[in-house]
Formats: sequence, structure tokens, C-alpha cells
Amino acid sequence: MKILLRFVLIGVVLITQTSCFKENDFLFNKKTVVEFQATVVTSLAVGKTYPLLAVKNGAGAQTTQVNLVGVQRTKDEVIKFSVDKDNTTAIEGVHYNLKGGTFTIPANASLGSCSIEILAGTAPATAKTADLVLILEGNGSDILPNENYKKVGYRISF
Repeated sequence: MKILLRFVLIGVVLITQTSCFKENDFLFNKKTVVEFQATVVTSLAVGKTYPLLAVKNGAGAQTTQVNLVGVQRTKDEVIKFSVDKDNTTAIEGVHYNLKGGTFTIPANASLGSCSIEILAGTAPATAKTADLVLILEGNGSDILPNENYKKVGYRISF
């Protein structure tokens, strides 16, 4: 009798624990955003809301992956980026070049590449490093920057 009771109890548990699960057909229907991959996967700098990637003075071209989070587009999308003047100590034309301040996410793709150039500039008078902080702006219409991952920084060492 005990064996039969065990099988009945196990059967009841199995039936009640595996029935009526809600089907989760996930369909992305939120706004499309862009974000720096380095900000998503790299630890934030102390006291900052973005990481500081180490680069050497005169390092040349630096490319950072940008993710398109949302529905892929059927045409190329031009995404703008700029320098966060409040957090940047590097000087444009001396320490870096933005290369136009835009990049393209190709049609039917979820990734783009944001490129800048680190120039061989002179060190600031009071420091051995200079910071360059980039900020995503989106495409100006329906692709917005992800507020949590829209900044990435470069710490240029001399």
C-alpha cells in the first residue's frame, strides 16, 4: 500500500508541476537603441558611468563595436557620436581625431564600428594622461542611444 501511495503522490506532483506553463513568445516591440559593446562588457571606471579603455599616445585608429538593439533595418543607418565635453581632457586635433563623428550600421545587421584616431600629441602640462569620452547620439530620428551604455572613454597615456 505504501508503494502505491508513493507512486500516486509522485504522479500528482509531476502532473501539477508541469502543466499550464504560459508560452512566452518574445517579440521585441520597444524602441530601437544603440550602445557601445565595450560599455556593456567592461567594468566601469571608478566614480564614472562608463569604462575607460587604456590606449597609448599615437596609437592610431581605435575601433569600438556598437550594438543595434532592436529590429534590424532594411537600409543602412548612419549613427552620430560626439565628444562628451564635460568629461574629456584630451584636445581634438592634438590628441584625437573623430573622423567625421558618424559611422554606419549596414542594412540587415546588428553591429557597427565607431572609429576614432589617437594622434601622437604632447602630454598635458599637469598630467600624464588625457581622457577622451565619446557619447552616442543615435540617428536623429527613431534610433536612440541606450542611456545606460551610451558612453565609452579612452585614457590616453603619454
